[in-house]
Amino acid sequence: MNRLHSTDEDKMKSTIMNIMKVIAVIMLLFSGDIVANENKSVDWVSFEEAITRAAKENKHIVVDFYTDWCKWCKVMDEQTYKNSEVVTYGNEKFLFAKINAESNTMVSYRGQQFTCRQLTAALGIRGYPATVFMNEKGEFITKISGFIQPDQFMPILEFLDGKYYDKMSFDDFMKTRKS
Repeated sequence: MNRLHSTDEDKMKSTIMNIMKVIAVIMLLFSGDIVANENKSVDWVSFEEAITRAAKENKHIVVDFYTDWCKWCKVMDEQTYKNSEVVTYGNEKFLFAKINAESNTMVSYRGQQFTCRQLTAALGIRGYPATVFMNEKGEFITKISGFIQPDQFMPILEFLDGKYYDKMSFDDFMKTRKS
């Protein structure tokens, strides 16, 4: 009788261990997805690459002007540029570039050479973060100064991607936009 009891107990322990292993594997699988989604960001390319590829790929350009000391630049990196909706839609429809507004690194824009600092000044940027939107030809469309929350950023991307800026104001677009 003891032997029978021991065998049943061993089977139960074995079953419980197998269930725990399955649960552990499932948890590992899902935790990987969660970590991957949390760390996923828009695909950043150099400013020159964005300009070159935009015409070939028929994509608008989003340029993030930042500084190393800017708190809200870092918040925008973490919240907006890592937002799953922004990442998915943005990577499909746009090219993203970052420019350190205080850098003396040289960049080429519209046939001229600028330091990043000079380009920042030429575009009239005085506060950070600043987001510049360009068409597929690399032509300036508009800029927005300050932190842009993901739920505010998505309609801007949709407005640009649909080229509604040629047809209506952003306010009119927002009135007709489906949430």
